[in-house]
Amino acid sequence: MEISIFALEKLIDENAQKIANCSKQMKDLDAGTITLSPMKLASVENTLEEANKSYETYQKLYDEIPQDEKDKQKELVRVQEALAKQSYYKLQKIRLKRNKNLKRNQRLEAMMIIDELPDDIDFDDRELIEISSIVIKNNIREASELEKDLIDIKNDFDARLESLDDGKDLKHFTFLDTYIPIIILHFNVLVQNIQETIEQFNENAKKAEGEVKLLTFRGLPKYEDWWIEELFKNHQAYFGLYKWKDIIHHQCMTEQQQIIWDKIFNNWLMVKKILNSKDENGYDYNYVFDDMIQKYVELEEELDSENLQSMEKIILNITKKEDFTKMKAEHNIITTYVQWKINRLKS
Repeated sequence: MEISIFALEKLIDENAQKIANCSKQMKDLDAGTITLSPMKLASVENTLEEANKSYETYQKLYDEIPQDEKDKQKELVRVQEALAKQSYYKLQKIRLKRNKNLKRNQRLEAMMIIDELPDDIDFDDRELIEISSIVIKNNIREASELEKDLIDIKNDFDARLESLDDGKDLKHFTFLDTYIPIIILHFNVLVQNIQETIEQFNENAKKAEGEVKLLTFRGLPKYEDWWIEELFKNHQAYFGLYKWKDIIHHQCMTEQQQIIWDKIFNNWLMVKKILNSKDENGYDYNYVFDDMIQKYVELEEELDSENLQSMEKIILNITKKEDFTKMKAEHNIITTYVQWKINRLKS
């Protein structure tokens, strides 16, 4: 055959998705829930027409292929994927040893985790490196519980995605599908670490001479969606998000926790910005992410309209008093990356 069965199936799926997306936009337009410019409308109509033609062409070619050929092709693909997967994990330690981008302790920790994993559990290289980084940063040497937590989070997340309707909204986002469970695990470990540090501080305070004020972890403050939606559009949104981040920063008990929080915040914000850019097509997926964060981190979004309006007024009043001409006291024009880049170019 001039075109493989696998390629035909992929082309059929791609065009079916285009048809579903365009049809939904047209349906929403008719219902008045969205508006489209004349240029955008013409683009959607043209895409829908071309996708329908392509779908019919590829489906006709696929239907003409005898079923036994399809079955043989599927079995061949299944065997090839199984062999490739087996080879991937068999050579995992060799790849880690040769990865010059990893520090020695990262390589050793990752290989230790491989040895500790049950026979029926595997992680790809990137996931394994992420886990080893958490283990090192949090001084965790017994990795079995951490691995179990990630497996539980991944299974929970995958099950929620699979429950979404096909062709209705964004169901899978390959990059985020694997990355989000890791972000949630990072966040979960950080909050637990903060609570444990506070508990240890209070225990020591009770034993110490003199009166020492005990600490209380009151949970993470709620965030507001408009900060993310209007980020880079008005400074109040940016300032509100900054203040929220700063409150959590001061809840961290150690400098290491503060460094980890900065990285988690950047990753969380990146995911939220990506999903917000998908508009209605990303609502279901966005909700799954929010709900997982609430379940495993107890971080909630503010939904009460009175509280939202009150916070908006507070942020507006605070920003009016701020002097935005002042620089941060420890402001550095030459960042660590810029310095590294300068040195790299020189060499």
